[in-house]
Amino acid sequence: MKNRELILRGPEGQFVEFKQSINSALAREMVGFANTGGGTIVVGINDAGIVKGLKNINRYISKIESTARNCDPPITIDIDGYQKDGMDLLFIEIPDSQEKPHSCSEGFFLRSGATTQKMTRNEIIDFLHSTNQILWDKKICPSFSYPKDFDQDAFRRFCIKSNLSTISMEPEDILINLEVAKKVDNTLIFNNAGVLFFAKEPTRFHMDAYIDCILFQGNDKYIILDRKMQKGNLWDNVEEAMIFLKKHLSLRYEIKTLQRKEILELPEDALREAILNAVIHRDYHFSGANISVEVYRDRVEISDPGELPPGMKPEDMGKKSVRRNKLLADLFHRIGEVEKVGSGILRMKQSLREAEVPPMRFEFGSFYTAIFDRITEDAEKTSEKTSEKTSEKTSEKIINLILQNKEITIQEMAELIGITERSIERNIHNLQQKGKIKRVGPAKGGHWEVIDN
Repeated sequence: MKNRELILRGPEGQFVEFKQSINSALAREMVGFANTGGGTIVVGINDAGIVKGLKNINRYISKIESTARNCDPPITIDIDGYQKDGMDLLFIEIPDSQEKPHSCSEGFFLRSGATTQKMTRNEIIDFLHSTNQILWDKKICPSFSYPKDFDQDAFRRFCIKSNLSTISMEPEDILINLEVAKKVDNTLIFNNAGVLFFAKEPTRFHMDAYIDCILFQGNDKYIILDRKMQKGNLWDNVEEAMIFLKKHLSLRYEIKTLQRKEILELPEDALREAILNAVIHRDYHFSGANISVEVYRDRVEISDPGELPPGMKPEDMGKKSVRRNKLLADLFHRIGEVEKVGSGILRMKQSLREAEVPPMRFEFGSFYTAIFDRITEDAEKTSEKTSEKTSEKTSEKIINLILQNKEITIQEMAELIGITERSIERNIHNLQQKGKIKRVGPAKGGHWEVIDN
């Protein structure tokens, strides 16, 4: 009751509409609210907020329900009577619809502030894209001809990697089961996802579906030292982009066994995940733009066209997953490249923490960009000073934890402080070298002691 009194005392707005009586505009208001977050229509009150009341509200209820049913698709509403100053009103509650977009006989409408506006053709198309009603990866590619444009080798490698047998099932049936093609009049018709995975020349059909890999001389785009455009199928493009990064990023070597291990300056897992994210989540409706992998002296930037998918906000990164191109994601999942649960951002962050390199950053706008900072000579000097201060603080925390619990494990320290176990081990070694702590007894069953200097 209190909420309704507040509605009646307030003005019309994004979520409230006043109507003195039922007229032809009701359907537009219902459609506008259903398409734009929901709202409340109060019948029996004029635009100025003056209560006029209704007579025979049951007759009005019947008309309102009929209007909602005649929308396409029908709109679910909740109608309830309410009395104000001895006069009858009707409250029509319209939820934010999960079946949008809705239309009425007059067209498609959106709520904007206190008004309901009709959508233009281009606005309808944008709205359909934003609500994933038009799924780009499942759209048919009429210019693709099977088997002339089909890459048998790419298909064979995909089947091997995804453990699909071509002995027990015909290739055409496999393609249909993968949902990348369908039979129409005995002709195999491919959708966009099938073209990007299995076409001999994918960019013949989608000219922007490539990865532009560029090496710059400094920290800006002034001088290009190397450039390679990856124009193969999507998963070959990912592999070639990784080869480009390995070619131009620094390597260090670690020898713990008889074999030498090469370690890239930025963790390969994080870079690969970022490229996969760009390929899977880019907005392919965005024409005239492509995915880019740019290597600068101080950073690596991996960008893909399009804003965040509908339903995602910057603060949701690593917490929620919205797959813009579900079929592309499923195909990469089949070959073991991605997890369906959407844990990619978390895995990237974990890889960077374990490698003890700076955390990644994101930029959002018309493009979505993942930024990995490199450790340059200047940055190394700053990093060393920062590392010394950080190490001192970590050492203090370790000593305090030991004073609280002398049997604490390295794993428990890492969890409580929020750093890797390797970092804990390095700090403990330094503290032991300085004679500030010592281990009494074996690794299992022993305990720590703080030495009072």
